Amino acid sequence: MTNQRFEEELKLWKWLGDKLLGKAFNAIRIADFEDLKKVVKNALFDDVEHLLDKTGQKTPPVNPEIVAKERKVIEIEKAALDTDALIVPCRGGFLMKINEKLPVVRQRFACAHEIAHTYFFDLEKDPPCKPYRRSASRYWVEEGLCYELARRILMPTGMIKTWMDNATPPYIKDFRAMMRSFLVSGELLSYRIHDLAKWNVLMLIFELSDSNGNGSISLYKVLKSGNKLNNIHVARKGLKVKDPVLQELLSRAFKDKGEVVEEKRLNISVGNLKGEIASFGASYMGSYPPKVIAILCL
Repeated sequence: MTNQRFEEELKLWKWLGDKLLGKAFNAIRIADFEDLKKVVKNALFDDVEHLLDKTGQKTPPVNPEIVAKERKVIEIEKAALDTDALIVPCRGGFLMKINEKLPVVRQRFACAHEIAHTYFFDLEKDPPCKPYRRSASRYWVEEGLCYELARRILMPTGMIKTWMDNATPPYIKDFRAMMRSFLVSGELLSYRIHDLAKWNVLMLIFELSDSNGNGSISLYKVLKSGNKLNNIHVARKGLKVKDPVLQELLSRAFKDKGEVVEEKRLNISVGNLKGEIASFGASYMGSYPPKVIAILCL
């Protein structure tokens, strides 16, 4: 990281810390830059949980449009856009626009993502404004945090922990039920499970190159959850599935889109991962190209 980029990011994190924690921020002992980011992130996540408590929503699915009102979003408009959504500062707060052509699940995420962007405006100004100039460095910090905040808005910690605590390996049926209940995509739910680290699992998302079901299957994304997988390594994105047992299981999941595939005590290999899998569950996730998630308990 260059000195200029570091200074830009440092100013942004300090500004967020001051806005979220006020005078208490100066009293916190911070060891280094990574510690600063951890403190500010935790403050952001706590504030989001507080927002959700204020809306009185206790069960999924969370309505992000209700949450938006708590962040001075005074109007939400569904419109034809070239992007998923955008937020525009105006007198009294913000106008939010969401692409009306998006599927409902994606509209919900777009709304939550734009709510997260309001944290990077000074809400004491009218209209709200950003206290710094736009730069590539600050943009990517903001985008990364907005993705994290959005999934916490749609899947609050208390709500989703209840579901996860009552789930049983290989978790795939619970995973599908959570997607439906929280009205989120499988990929977003995977990241939330990764955040919470309550299940000791590998979540592998596979992609089918042909929407008719005749194409090759390759690895699209790998996410870990829990504290027992630090030494597990799986090959990079794009790896073609060659293991015949894994190929057959995933092919079934792609073909039988309304069903789940569950197996116990398998010996399979994918990339650098070779060995016995205690339990295996796979389910079609949709999207394009078609995707399947496999949850592996080692």
